[in-house]
Amino acid sequence: MVMEARPGWMRRLKIRHLEVFMALVESGSQSVTAMQLNVTQPALSKWLRELEQDMECPLFERGRPLRLTVYGQVVLRYAQRVLGDSFRMANELETLRAGSSGRVRVGVLPTVAATLVPRVIAQCRRQALHVQITVHEESLDNLLPKLERHELDCIVGRLQAEALNADVFSEALYDEPVCAVVRAGHPLLRQKRVTWRDVAAYSWILPLPGTPMRVRIEAEFAAAHLPLPADPIESVSLLTNEKLLQETDMVSAVSKQLAEHYAGKGSLAILPLEMRHALGPVGLLWVDANPTAALAHFLDAVRAEARACANAG
Repeated sequence: MVMEARPGWMRRLKIRHLEVFMALVESGSQSVTAMQLNVTQPALSKWLRELEQDMECPLFERGRPLRLTVYGQVVLRYAQRVLGDSFRMANELETLRAGSSGRVRVGVLPTVAATLVPRVIAQCRRQALHVQITVHEESLDNLLPKLERHELDCIVGRLQAEALNADVFSEALYDEPVCAVVRAGHPLLRQKRVTWRDVAAYSWILPLPGTPMRVRIEAEFAAAHLPLPADPIESVSLLTNEKLLQETDMVSAVSKQLAEHYAGKGSLAILPLEMRHALGPVGLLWVDANPTAALAHFLDAVRAEARACANAG
């Protein structure tokens, strides 16, 4: 393969330059950055001026605070990735020196954190005992930027629109229905068939507005020509919601996997309520075209468990 000629400034560019650039972006101030890095402000200003001269473009609009130019935004995007990959390389070398066969940093959405992902991790541990797995459970809007900066290796969760529009690889695994859940002994469980008018008479725990589950629930009530229940509790905390449902006659809706998880351990029961709208596919997001062996093994384990979930459904 013929290597393309690189500009001279690229040969002089070091990881330290990107770290200083990121420090300027985060602080928005040359004086603050100079103090943090224990250098003089004139020296920092000279360094930045020379970097911009080398790149032949201004990276910051001078002022308080410093603001990135369109050129600076491009550098920021790649600086985040290079630093993320550098940190990942150091971690992988460290785990290999410690006797492990690799490391996988996984972002998970709460919808799969209690069901799919634990089974995947258990499977990975049975097949590759020396792979280190780190799990970060957050919402997609927090996880996706970390994936794009290469601070995470993959995300397992619902493939929402913002994920499909991001500069990452995506793979849909299975669609999952929605179930309504209540406490064991709830009055509605005495009915063989429950309608949306029946559940509308009870208080609800709803996801936050705009989330995929909230949109689906709103669609169900609209299809039944009913308004949303008044004064709902809005929460995405699985532990809080589970406890609140156990102690009240409130109703909520969750993915089928999570509903069966609750029913299996006896903490909640599934209502015989027809839900016509699925949540959309559960899937994988990752950034590397050539994943490490550890990541490839983890992705394959997710696919295998997803097939099992789809077949069980």
